[in-house]
Amino acid sequence: MSNSLGNGKWRHIFAHSVEVLREQGIRGLLFAALGRTIYRRLALIETPLDKPLAEVKARLPVVIGLLKETEVGDYVVFRPEADPSEILGRLKAGHWCFVARHEGRIVHAGWVATGRAWIDYLDREITLAPNEFYIYDVFTLPDYRGFNIAPARLALTLRYFREAGYRRSIAGIVPENWRSFRTAEKNRGSLFAIMGYVKLGPLRRDFCRVKGKSPPPGGWQPAHGSAYWDAVVERLANQPHYRRPFPGDLKRQMYLELIRRGGGPTIGWSLKTDLFEEAMGQDTFLTSLSEGEGTMVGIDVSEVAVRRAQNEDTARKAQYVITDVRWLPFKDDSFDLIVSPSTLDHFADPSDLGRSLQELARGLRPDGHLIITLDNRQNVFDPLVRIAIWLGLAPFYIGPSHSASELREELEAAGLTVQDTTAVLHSPRPVAAAALAVANKLPLPPFRALVLRAMKTAEALEGTRWCYRTGFFVAAKAVKPNSTTGGHGPMSEGA
Repeated sequence: MSNSLGNGKWRHIFAHSVEVLREQGIRGLLFAALGRTIYRRLALIETPLDKPLAEVKARLPVVIGLLKETEVGDYVVFRPEADPSEILGRLKAGHWCFVARHEGRIVHAGWVATGRAWIDYLDREITLAPNEFYIYDVFTLPDYRGFNIAPARLALTLRYFREAGYRRSIAGIVPENWRSFRTAEKNRGSLFAIMGYVKLGPLRRDFCRVKGKSPPPGGWQPAHGSAYWDAVVERLANQPHYRRPFPGDLKRQMYLELIRRGGGPTIGWSLKTDLFEEAMGQDTFLTSLSEGEGTMVGIDVSEVAVRRAQNEDTARKAQYVITDVRWLPFKDDSFDLIVSPSTLDHFADPSDLGRSLQELARGLRPDGHLIITLDNRQNVFDPLVRIAIWLGLAPFYIGPSHSASELREELEAAGLTVQDTTAVLHSPRPVAAAALAVANKLPLPPFRALVLRAMKTAEALEGTRWCYRTGFFVAAKAVKPNSTTGGHGPMSEGA
């Protein structure tokens, strides 16, 4: 019995391979094999609905309309492998199914989802913008292919959703499926992104490579919005090592030293651009930004981070605001000091960093100071960090990093004058991470003291010509020019 089952399995694989080879060629067969093991990708096709749509007619008499819940039985006759409860569940969830009937029989169908869409082929969900929809699970009976039925159904679908106020359709197509590409092209669809994953055992890395200027599904990387950072803060706050003083004190002292060298705490208004440190409770320094009657403001896109930071600030020394650093709710020229501690290196779109800096520059008063740190692209261990991010091993998303010269260019493009650049936290990244893990697990105060002393000693590298190769973060001090104040030359240069 087992042998016959095994033979049946291999016959199915062989038959499927022959079909793929005939339909998609050798390249398609190769990617089909990869798709069953370590690598899958899907071509994303977009059709903008702000331009006239093509008139497409089928070369066979068909009636195209929406499938009703009472017609699920007709659909199962059309696709016997379909689960009736799943089809009914899709309709009840608000999905649309456009069907083409010939002589009363369904011969073609295509589904549409809005809000969120599940992609079976990639085993993942995508978030859609309010004005876009996703077309999926398109199928035509073999005997009815070649009659232009799919393009005609697609044309009607596009008109239906354009009249409802939608502005873009998205569909996923296996790149070797040339028939589907032709259908999309007939309705002015075009390739705008490749989405997929690389998988090695339990490790999986999802990607979405956008071509040209079109935004990804949702108009942004949906995983890195406020809901994503809420989940990150909740998860990490429950991990003990994020709430231990060691090495939080070292990081806190590093930022306080940067602020001191940048002119010290202000007696006016100050702003900190994220509250990760305050939410964790150990390396907080927001309440050290101002002196005397100064007003301190902390912002974060994560509501969870803001609430946790407020709870940690039992003396209510600061004000807390939920907002996105790209769109600040403050008036022009509001702050004497802004500190941005590795906030702007978590964007998937590099242009968001420039927009954020423009907002920070707008919020600075003339002669006001900005102290900023970003992940350091020049660090010799940065390639290892990128590999860890790619494999999904990093605790949270880290976007494109920057060198000192790139940061200087971004600041100057925002209208700020750069007075100083440097690099900070110089312990070798992998060694420091391993040593900290051991020091926090072993109840050995002497070993912990040794690790801390070694990390402090490594900070002497900041004064060497290799500092940009060893520092975790690149840092800069910039000032907003006053019409009566001349610019200052840089105190140090980035290689």
